[in-house]
Amino acid sequence: MQFITSHKSEYHQCNIFMAEDLSVLLLPTLFSKAVSRTGVVWKRVTLDGKEKFVSTIYQEEEISDVTITILHNKLEHFFNWLVQYSRHNSLVSIDRHHNIPEELLNHYINTVIIEEQGAGEHTVEQYLIALRDYYNFLAMTGFTNAKDIRVKPRFKSIIKRNTKRRTAVKYLTPELRSILYRNTDSRRDELLLRGGGELGLRSKENQGLLLEDFMVGNKKHLGFKSLFLKMAQHPEQMEFEYFLQGQYTKAPRNTSGGKSRRLFIHRSLLERYKFYYDNERPESAENTLLLNASYGGCGTPIAENAASRAFTRAKKKVLELQRSGALPEHVQMLEDDHTGHILRHSFGTDKFYDACRENRVKIDSVTPTSAVYLLVAKLMGHNAKDGSAPETTKTYIRSCHIKEKFSPGVRYD
Repeated sequence: MQFITSHKSEYHQCNIFMAEDLSVLLLPTLFSKAVSRTGVVWKRVTLDGKEKFVSTIYQEEEISDVTITILHNKLEHFFNWLVQYSRHNSLVSIDRHHNIPEELLNHYINTVIIEEQGAGEHTVEQYLIALRDYYNFLAMTGFTNAKDIRVKPRFKSIIKRNTKRRTAVKYLTPELRSILYRNTDSRRDELLLRGGGELGLRSKENQGLLLEDFMVGNKKHLGFKSLFLKMAQHPEQMEFEYFLQGQYTKAPRNTSGGKSRRLFIHRSLLERYKFYYDNERPESAENTLLLNASYGGCGTPIAENAASRAFTRAKKKVLELQRSGALPEHVQMLEDDHTGHILRHSFGTDKFYDACRENRVKIDSVTPTSAVYLLVAKLMGHNAKDGSAPETTKTYIRSCHIKEKFSPGVRYD
C-alpha cells in the first residue's frame, strides 16, 4: 500500500509530495521546487585547505528532465519504505526523516535495495543519486548535516550477481512483454511482437501468415480470411489452428525448406489480427496479412527482419521509461542486449513450463525423449531425430528456472 505520493503541480511547476491524509511533505517538495526551477542539483565536494583544514562546498550540476523524474520516483519509494520501517521503530518517523542517521540511509541502500530487492548496478546508481542529491540539498540549506551514502564493499559482489541475473536472460515475463506491446509504433508492429511472444514466431515467419486458403500436397489449409469467418461462426471456440508452411520457417543447412508446424492462435489474438485487417491493413493484392504501408497507398510485403526492427523501436521506448522510473519497481528490467528473438524464446519457456505442470513432471527430470520435450520441440519447429528432441530445446529447461526467479508466485516442483 502506498502512503506517500508525488504529484506534478502545473501551478507550482514542481512535484508535491503528500501523505495519504493529504498533508504536504514540505522538505521533499522544496527540493522538487528548487530542482525543477533551476534544472540543477548540488554535489558535495571536499576541499583540503591550509593547515590541513578540510572544508565542504556544494557545486551545481545540470540535470535533465528525465533525471528529475527519476529523483522524484526513487524518493517516493524511499519515503514509503521509511513509513513502513517507522511502524516498528519509534525513533524514526517521516516527519524527522531529514535527521535520520547516516547508518539507516546506508541500510536502505545496501540491505533493502541491493540484498532484499535484488537491484542491479543501474537501479542502485539511481537510488544513490536520488538520496545523495536530496540530502546534499538538505545539508546545503541547513536542515541536516552531510551524509555519506554509499555501497559497502561486501555488497558490491551482490550487485554484480544481481546485474548478471537480470541482464540479457533469455526470458521476458508476460508483464514486460505486455509493456513492449503497448509501446510499439502501430498495431501492425504490436502484432509482429505478439507473433513472437504468443505464437513463437521467428521474425521471418510473419511472412507466412497468409490470407487465402492454400494447398500443401493434397490437403487444404485455412488462411486468415477463413479463420476470421470460422471465429464469427463459432463464438464458443477459443483456439484456432493455422498451418505455417516450411518455406517460411528457418531452414536447416543443406535443405531447400524449413520445418512446417501448426500454430495455435488464441481467440483474443485472432481478434487483434482481424481488427488490423478490417481497419488498418493497407489496400493491396498481396496475400500476406501483415504489410508495410507505402506512400502510394498500396501495401507492400514486410521484410524478414520487420519484427526485429519493431522490437528495437519498442525497446528504445521501454528503456527510456525504465531510466525515468516510470515503470513499477517489481517489473523485470529490459536490457540493451535483449533482441526480438527473446519473445519467441519466452513463448517456448512458457509452453515448456506449462507442459511440465500438466504432465506433473519435474523440470530437471525432463529428458530429450520425454513427451514434454518432444511436444515443445514440435511447437517451436525444432527438428527431432530418432525420437529425440534437439539440444536447442534444452535451453527452455534452464529458462524455466529464470521464469521462476522473476515470478516468485509461479512455481512447480
